[in-house]
Amino acid sequence: MTLACNYVLKLKSLPRNPCHEIVFEAPLSDFSADSKSEPNLVASSFGHIKNVKINLNTIDNLHVQCPPPWEEDNINVDISLTKQNKGNTSEDAYQKEFNRIKEKFSNHYAVFTDGSKLEEKVEAAGFFPEHPDRSKATRLRDGASVFSAELEGIALALTEIKKTH
Repeated sequence: MTLACNYVLKLKSLPRNPCHEIVFEAPLSDFSADSKSEPNLVASSFGHIKNVKINLNTIDNLHVQCPPPWEEDNINVDISLTKQNKGNTSEDAYQKEFNRIKEKFSNHYAVFTDGSKLEEKVEAAGFFPEHPDRSKATRLRDGASVFSAELEGIALALTEIKKTH
């Protein structure tokens, strides 16, 4: 049942998927059991989703960009710091490694991104220490995930960087 619920939740974010119309625009009675049978998988999924109090109206649609951001030209990203074990790495070690990485990219562009959530309020930001006036922040819809906020912060930064190149 978990897989079915996950599929319904994922499908909710994909309005162009051919199954979206069948599942979300058909009357729920089409999926309900008649007197001789059990509810089908869709009806059961909706019941379980309702029981765990997930509001389907808070699920955003995914907008896939073409081409995806990681295929853009002239964007170099080094994520080697993510390979460090956060619990066993000192702040000094992080700083030294960060400085070493910066030296590899003579034309690097410093930007810090963040996404945060407090109760239901969610925000994202991209901060440019060398150009604070170009920093951007935005508020996401209430109830959005912190992961969505983190991605939005990265998207804000990439959009701003793209304007300058």
